[in-house]
Amino acid sequence: MLSSKQKKCVKMLVEGTYMQKEIAEAVKITEQTLCNWKKDDEFMEYYNEQVKQSIVSLAGAAVQTQRKLLNARSEMVRAVVAKDILDRTGFAAADNININSNDTVVIVDDIPRTDDTE
Repeated sequence: MLSSKQKKCVKMLVEGTYMQKEIAEAVKITEQTLCNWKKDDEFMEYYNEQVKQSIVSLAGAAVQTQRKLLNARSEMVRAVVAKDILDRTGFAAADNININSNDTVVIVDDIPRTDDTE
């Protein structure tokens, strides 16, 4: 079970606006203690959970931004956003298309020849 100081450190780390030294000072621990906590599995598991929650909370705003960008003036922006949406929803173009065949290819030249020697 994490202490309240550890949870506060995680919160500040997830915010991403504080240096390690600032976090240590705010929580009244040494930087070395914070470094040690970062090596602790339970601390890092809680940190990763909080990061995921933070990202999930931004997903709605990200979708709205993409929706707005679909109507951007720039054709390039619209194309990139449309491709991104399609890629993320499983409609991505195939990376590789196998065109190998064991069949014999026959080329039929059925174009009539014209004599240019007149």
